[in-house]
Amino acid sequence: MDEHQIPPLRAGRRAAGAALLGWLRDPRAPRLCRVSGSPGSGRTHLLAWLIAGATAPDTPVERRVNAFLPADGYGVRAAVWQLGQQLDVPARTPGDLLDRLAADPRRTVICVPELDRALDPARLVAELLDPLLGLPHVRLVVEATPELAFTAVTGPAELDLDDPRWTDRERWDAWCEHESHDPTGYPNPGRALGTAAPPAPPAFADLLARVPLGAGGGPDLPAAGTELLTGLWAAAARAGELGPLAADPLLYVLAEPVAVTAALESAAPGTVPAALDAAWQAAGPALIDTPEPAVRAHQLRARLLGTDPADPAVAVAAAFAADRLGTAPGRWAARWARHSPGAAATAPGAGPYLGQWLLADAGGAVHALSPADGTVLGRIAVPGPKPLRALAATPGGSLVLLDVWGGLELVTPGPTAPGLDPYALDEALARLRAAAGGEPAVLAAAPGLPGAAPALGDSGGGVHWYQDGAVLSEKLHTGPVTALAADAVGADRTGPGAPLLASGGLDGAVRLWGPGSEPMPEPAERRPCPVTALALGTGPSGLLLATAWSDGLIRVRRPEQPDSVLDLRLGSPAGGLSLAGDVLLVGLDEGPLAVDLKG
Repeated sequence: MDEHQIPPLRAGRRAAGAALLGWLRDPRAPRLCRVSGSPGSGRTHLLAWLIAGATAPDTPVERRVNAFLPADGYGVRAAVWQLGQQLDVPARTPGDLLDRLAADPRRTVICVPELDRALDPARLVAELLDPLLGLPHVRLVVEATPELAFTAVTGPAELDLDDPRWTDRERWDAWCEHESHDPTGYPNPGRALGTAAPPAPPAFADLLARVPLGAGGGPDLPAAGTELLTGLWAAAARAGELGPLAADPLLYVLAEPVAVTAALESAAPGTVPAALDAAWQAAGPALIDTPEPAVRAHQLRARLLGTDPADPAVAVAAAFAADRLGTAPGRWAARWARHSPGAAATAPGAGPYLGQWLLADAGGAVHALSPADGTVLGRIAVPGPKPLRALAATPGGSLVLLDVWGGLELVTPGPTAPGLDPYALDEALARLRAAAGGEPAVLAAAPGLPGAAPALGDSGGGVHWYQDGAVLSEKLHTGPVTALAADAVGADRTGPGAPLLASGGLDGAVRLWGPGSEPMPEPAERRPCPVTALALGTGPSGLLLATAWSDGLIRVRRPEQPDSVLDLRLGSPAGGLSLAGDVLLVGLDEGPLAVDLKG
């Protein structure tokens, strides 16, 4: 982006804008820039101008703002979730965000307008912003008074808009004359405009008096509307007392999530039902940027289903809230959730495990679950459980385990079904590994193809398929393959169908490939963060492709219906996905969850 493409600054503030752009471009400048000034001096306007001109995707790296936090009303928790969303990293706590950003040494610039209006500015600095400045590749530009202390950077760049050198007097006078403003307000645009100081925020009791009355004569809080209800939550955050808001999930999802999160963060211990508080924290990174109340209701309900122990009254209220607001846009609803085991890898069942969902926890123990209700059907004995990257169930009855060190292992419990026997499967895996251009990274089996071995994706971006004695390979990604799914398409009475593979990579792309043919020329999906899980299957409504990325987004697409796309967020990244008809099975760190895909 050239400088002339950035929107112009008025009121003679070109010098201030040039100073900000100069700070962005200068690698030797202090990593903290503080914009200060008296009320009406245009601090927020200047940072809004910077955000508008420096966040476009084609902005040069040296002039780019990567994220912005409009801090008015924010607590620490909501600030972490908001920055995590914008930076495409999953983060629930300041430590999570710091760890993710520390692992990525690319320059990161964060803009924080209205820091002085945060719920607790000093706490936001101490617990989040100052630690972020402890990372040498992070820069902050903040709107704040000099009294708000940062300790991680000494000698910050200071831009005091009350200093006349940042306001060109000639341009100021021309602006005032053209707009009929008062030039004696120089250099404060607020005084020139005659803008009054903003009123003090209303108290909770004053706002409660504006709520419509219900049939019984008391306040009908759900009827208050989003703006008034959000104001009540914001007032509750300032007071540290939630009053009648605490126990009704409907009131949580009808208000803006930032205000709700700040109020929960400031509430006294024991004020909020434990199950509801835990569910809000679990769903928070998804809730924080979701505009539709109906979607927020289903996100919260999904997490309440998995809260253990759950308060039955709260769970019932959450179900009522979701039902009252209707089906989530995109038509999905959580069917069941379990608090454990957390999922490190998942696979659809095959052979003797057909109709089951296999889940490996962080320690490598493998569990069989019912896709219908999440019941744990049993634990599958595996030799010396160790952390797994992937597992696959073959039609012949064997399990193939891929550990985090790249080792492959066969498990052949009980009776087998039609498919490769263990000896043939062992030979097929050896040939697949020999064809790989790097270390084995992921596995996926197609349950409907008994003559095939599980597909293998490697650290070099290659995907490999073995069937009928032959290995077919394609390099599909730049960088490692991070997720793989397989299905048999076109099956009928005359044959089992043809294999279709979906592969996801560290490059954020999802590619479709039918072994024996050319891969699709363009990715089926592409986003700027790694793919963490894939599922491919045929349900009552046709072929389904589900993709999960590391920032927590899950996208369900029907490839035969290009406009049929469902995006959903549940609050944390999925480590595994499977499909059972039109039910999406999601493996999260906190435990598995099933989502009905209704449209």
